[in-house]
Amino acid sequence: MKRLVLTIALAFIAVFSAFAQEKETYLYAEKDSTKLYMDVYVPKVQNEQQSCLVFVFGGGFISGKRDDSQVQEVKKHFTDKGYVVIAIDYRLGMRGQKEFAPLKAMKQFQRSIDMAAEDVISALDYTLRELQSTKKYTINSANIIVMGSSAGAIAALQADYAMCNGYLNSGILPKDFRLAGVVSYAGAIFSTHGKPKYKLRDPAPTLFCHGTEDKLVNYDKTAFANLGFYGSNAIVKQFKKNGYSYHIRRYTGLGHQVAIFYKDEFEVIENFIGKIALTNGGVQIDETRYDPRIKPMWNNFRVRDLKDVKQ
Repeated sequence: MKRLVLTIALAFIAVFSAFAQEKETYLYAEKDSTKLYMDVYVPKVQNEQQSCLVFVFGGGFISGKRDDSQVQEVKKHFTDKGYVVIAIDYRLGMRGQKEFAPLKAMKQFQRSIDMAAEDVISALDYTLRELQSTKKYTINSANIIVMGSSAGAIAALQADYAMCNGYLNSGILPKDFRLAGVVSYAGAIFSTHGKPKYKLRDPAPTLFCHGTEDKLVNYDKTAFANLGFYGSNAIVKQFKKNGYSYHIRRYTGLGHQVAIFYKDEFEVIENFIGKIALTNGGVQIDETRYDPRIKPMWNNFRVRDLKDVKQ
């Protein structure tokens, strides 16, 4: 009887292992006495493009972890599709912050965005230097996509903005490196130079998903002189004007809840990557979504309400 139980247990372990994604963890940087790690999820079989999806979690620059629930469905779906999936840490610049009034918190908020974007860039640098070719997988440097939700989407957009303008620490990357795509669920760019412009190179093809009533991460913009926080609607105006590739999904009447819609839209993300990001054929898609069955959530959630987020 004991032998039978042992045999069944071993069989169960073997089956479970066959479907589990292999995870490797690396220390990719140490900044401000903070050790930053990345988890690399290895597919059983890579896709032909040898593509890589870098996921940046959300949490208002206050909370969140690279291995929390946000990444679980992402890594499962995309490793099954043959992607190498990388989930990264980044510095949480608003953690411990007591003041969230917009004007008083602006400098720290800007710094938090820059820190997160710098960490995304450092993670990309480590990936290119240390992980591009291993015994288990190869990452095609031309097929790297960065995806983020809320604060993670801001970090992703800000990193691409920095790389296209020579800002922050973007000089550590090879001069010819360019992201294949950015996937942004409720993201924005903080600019100290007026409307976001891409001076050195075109931005990566971008999938923008945003609720039209989002008050936390602006759907449009908040600007004063050269300072501004530019959401999806404002950024897309620049993309459209200059012929950059994008797909925007506008969710009418919805607020910041759109930040978590990626969990139900993997097919949308895959289509964007396959038909726009990896082809970069100058595609521009503007889509408005409305479903009366979806009840609005977090429509009145603003920056000042971040003080109530559990840290």
